[in-house]
Amino acid sequence: MEVSPLDRSRSSRSPTPPAKRSRATASTQPVRFLIISDTHGFELASHPECDVVLHCGDMTEDGSPASISGALESLAKIKAELKLCIAGNHEISLDKEYYTSEGGSEKDSEKSGVTFLNEGTHEFTVESGASFTLYASPYTPKYGASAFQYESREDRYNPPTITPAWGKNVGNQVSTIPEGIDIVMTHGPPQYILDRTGDGRNAGCEHLRRAIVRTRPRLHCFGHVHSGYGAQRIQYGSTIKNTGERDTITTLPPEWVGRNQAKRKGYACLSPGAAEAFKRDKNQTLTVNAAIMDGNNEPKNMPWIVDLELACPSSSPYRVEEEE
Repeated sequence: MEVSPLDRSRSSRSPTPPAKRSRATASTQPVRFLIISDTHGFELASHPECDVVLHCGDMTEDGSPASISGALESLAKIKAELKLCIAGNHEISLDKEYYTSEGGSEKDSEKSGVTFLNEGTHEFTVESGASFTLYASPYTPKYGASAFQYESREDRYNPPTITPAWGKNVGNQVSTIPEGIDIVMTHGPPQYILDRTGDGRNAGCEHLRRAIVRTRPRLHCFGHVHSGYGAQRIQYGSTIKNTGERDTITTLPPEWVGRNQAKRKGYACLSPGAAEAFKRDKNQTLTVNAAIMDGNNEPKNMPWIVDLELACPSSSPYRVEEEE
């Protein structure tokens, strides 16, 4: 079930494109992402068409091999070229040896077409020729007794020069988020961004926030904090140059989600105006908390659909055809 960093997609199945791919430039192609998290064993009522599924962890409630197998069966019903998943703090059995010893099979994920991602950087190319790099991490700040946790002062995401004096840098070549990354996929949120709990606390990670400001991905998706569901764009000022400098980002207002409309469509998405502004301004990151469970642990939130224009390698054989 483990996937090594920099594994490249070799899917033989063509995606079902949700929209015509006309008038994209020769150097980019649109890729549609379906983003979900914290399903906790719940099966989506509808399966919006997409190219890539991103599940940001907590597929199950108890993390047992039987529950994980059931969650994989649910994901198998979604039509997508790639289905990428990370563990969450509930997936205590997503340890290869433990999973197989309790009756799970390494082939379970293969049958469902799901790729479990270890912490680290991975690269994928879809059949349109578009490529993207994705950093994945299942870890969250310690809270109670759960899997994949770290102490709040520990910084696993940045080089030592970025870690504040009060922190402890525990990062390594795998866990440090690299520059130039397209997508960051973590289980938990960055501090002060879609991280407000039901009792008013901000449960996000300050070190992860610093890493996002430092690397400026186009998309950062996560879950974990159910009540933080939504999407929010962030705009950058100057970069962090040393451990004493505070980040200078502007958090734009959270995207309005028409819940009844999203329920009818089967997904939430940016408004046309916000989508156009995000596409136009490359100095923005779209953050998405895609927790399906709401603040009352009821599966009332809809998955998110996000479209990204992604670069195609110059050697790609894909040829763009104009619409008539």
